[in-house]
Amino acid sequence: MLELNFSPVIDSLDQLLRAASATLIIGWIGMVIAAVVGVVGAVLSQLPGRLCRPLVQVFVDIYRGTPLLVQILVFYFVPAALRIDLSPFFVGVVALGLYYGAYIIEILRGAYEAVPRGQVEAARSLGIPGRNIFLKIQLPQALAVVVSPIAGQFARLQKATSLLSVIGVAELTLRGQFVMTRTYRPIETWLVIAGIYFAMYLVIIIGAVFLERKLSVGRR
Repeated sequence: MLELNFSPVIDSLDQLLRAASATLIIGWIGMVIAAVVGVVGAVLSQLPGRLCRPLVQVFVDIYRGTPLLVQILVFYFVPAALRIDLSPFFVGVVALGLYYGAYIIEILRGAYEAVPRGQVEAARSLGIPGRNIFLKIQLPQALAVVVSPIAGQFARLQKATSLLSVIGVAELTLRGQFVMTRTYRPIETWLVIAGIYFAMYLVIIIGAVFLERKLSVGRR
């Protein structure tokens, strides 16, 4: 019969919580990078010209078409082979930001194109300036659509920080391996770590629900 003993893991809880704080920092920095990449990419994809949109599409296809773990390893080992000294932390946050930024590009582009063209044309026929059309018609509707899917991408990014343990980033999963090795309690260790990850996930989702409700109230 399986007997669980969480006492050795609880004794190391302070170490796990410090690692969780480092995981949160990694995740939030990655989210900022992903948001910047997503916004810039979405804007470039809407610019007139024959070059911007294909380049953005190539970027999106490459990052969405290859596994994140492989990208992390490429970002880590290629600079090292070229004798470029990059910290695992830097490699990790950039890899996460670029990968999830590719998904946010598609989300923002889809939301922008989902705004009915008739509304934009009607606003132009009334003589409303283009800047006001974007800020008061297109942007509010696009934001209302993208909050939930972007929050989902941010939640996935936060969980994906666990992959950075393969390059030695001192985050929650790597610290959990140390605790498991010391306590010989693998099941208890990973159950506690799963609970910490789930708590971080809930914070993002609850924040997204709150923001979505705020935006829906603003549109009434």
